Amino acid sequence: MLKSSIQINFLTLMLLGLVFNSQANINSELHVFYYSTVKFVETPLSPIEGSIALSKAEAMTRNHYRFAYNQLHQLVSVSFFNGDVPRNPNHTANLFTLSHRMEFNYTSNTETITFFNTDGNAIEVLGNCAEFVYRLNDLGYRHRLYFMDKHKKRVANGWGIYEYRWDFQGDGSVIENRVDETGKQVSIRPSFEFYLLRLRFNPWGHIALMQNIDSDGNLLENSSGASQDRITTNTHGNFLEWNVLDNKHNLERGNGPNVAIGRQHFDAYGYEIELEHQDETGKTIASHYGIFRSQTEFDKYGNIEKRAFYDVNNNPTYHLNAGYHQLQIKWDKFGNQRESLSYFDSNGKAFSHALRGYHAARYAYGQNGRLIKISYHSETGILVNRKDNGRAYTIFTYNKVDGARTSQHFDKNDNQL
Repeated sequence: MLKSSIQINFLTLMLLGLVFNSQANINSELHVFYYSTVKFVETPLSPIEGSIALSKAEAMTRNHYRFAYNQLHQLVSVSFFNGDVPRNPNHTANLFTLSHRMEFNYTSNTETITFFNTDGNAIEVLGNCAEFVYRLNDLGYRHRLYFMDKHKKRVANGWGIYEYRWDFQGDGSVIENRVDETGKQVSIRPSFEFYLLRLRFNPWGHIALMQNIDSDGNLLENSSGASQDRITTNTHGNFLEWNVLDNKHNLERGNGPNVAIGRQHFDAYGYEIELEHQDETGKTIASHYGIFRSQTEFDKYGNIEKRAFYDVNNNPTYHLNAGYHQLQIKWDKFGNQRESLSYFDSNGKAFSHALRGYHAARYAYGQNGRLIKISYHSETGILVNRKDNGRAYTIFTYNKVDGARTSQHFDKNDNQL
């Protein structure tokens, strides 16, 4: 009996070894592709895909994503760099590009994503999510998603979503539902009152229509009067336009921005260079966030350098909520470290943010390149307390084992908050 048990265990170990060696062989030769940005998504059902391909030579001179695939053309990792310097994703990220590096692992019925910081340490994102775990149906499609913390315990994400569920319909649409830990339905995101969704995709697989529906599949208007978001993308997955519609498919000012139409323009790298908000008639209006039009400029690395606001006639104006016309961001000569962020009026004069109460934020770094301090200053350079949270500066320290960052906040008199 003992001999038989030993033989069985030996065979089991051999089989496991074959499985692990097979997986290692599959991943032994990775194919890496370089992109300037990633495609727009509205749901974690959609895969993360690169947008605007770059040569390796060009990627080494600027911000870029690296998509690594194994011999089965399974996505193994997505990571963000400036040249060869690891960075956290910037303005190019979509809703689910959540860390410097994301790693993908597969079984016959699961796909698991884990997250890592620029030091190579595993981290939690979107609340306490260390893993996104997709369950795959018999056809290999994602049909469930739940979240695990670093202790391998199931948790709700930072939006209160415990699980996503997708059902594929005969007409090509997909029904998406989200529930909390009690099984109660949860909205798509905080302050976005779409719950049970019917999703439709364009021929390129990009989201084209989101419809808020009841349990019978009928369109259901939310408190803003919206029941549909119609989305236009180009073949690169750049988010060109959205239209908010009511039950009768008419344009309707609604959802978070409280506009009927949003239009965005992109440069050759897929960066948003202009945004405009419109009402049901196509007239330029201010969004709930205080913006008629915005225009953005970038440095040679692809970092945001300037953003300014314009009125209905495209004349310089101010952000209706924050009061400034333009923000400017200064970077170090390598484009990796933000040195300052400052606000200005339409005459180029230093201006303090109306809601935050400071003109400039300044950033300091340690010898290892880690951020160690952010401080807030007036137009004359004096240290000031922020209006929104009372902070004059924040000090950051890092755990020596895993690099986890902690912060301490102080007012201008050095009192800890």
